[in-house]
Amino acid sequence: MNLRQFVIGSGLAAMLALSCTHVFAADAAASATDTRAAAPAAPSKKSVRVANRAFSKTVQKTLLKTKGLEDTSITAFGNAKTGQVTLAGQIASEDQDHLAVETAKQVRGVTAVVSKLTLRQQGGG
Repeated sequence: MNLRQFVIGSGLAAMLALSCTHVFAADAAASATDTRAAAPAAPSKKSVRVANRAFSKTVQKTLLKTKGLEDTSITAFGNAKTGQVTLAGQIASEDQDHLAVETAKQVRGVTAVVSKLTLRQQGGG
């Protein structure tokens, strides 16, 4: 009778130990997954620069295609994350400044435009 109780008791103990190990392993895996999901990886500096260049290039192309801005030297500096664009360069008239700002605002993703455009001096002096 003692042998039978010993075998049954040790069998139950082994089953309990195995089931607990499985539960603890599942909890550990779930918490590791939750930790990775809760803290998304920050974008690298390189990927941010690539996104900003592509965004700026889109604005620049739109400005170059705009009628009335063909003879200007406007450069667009954009922040793809915030949608902010700064226009810099030289223009011949204030109308071109207004046209450049309004055109840049129409580009998809642009939220704000700052104009740092300067009027070109007329004449040879």
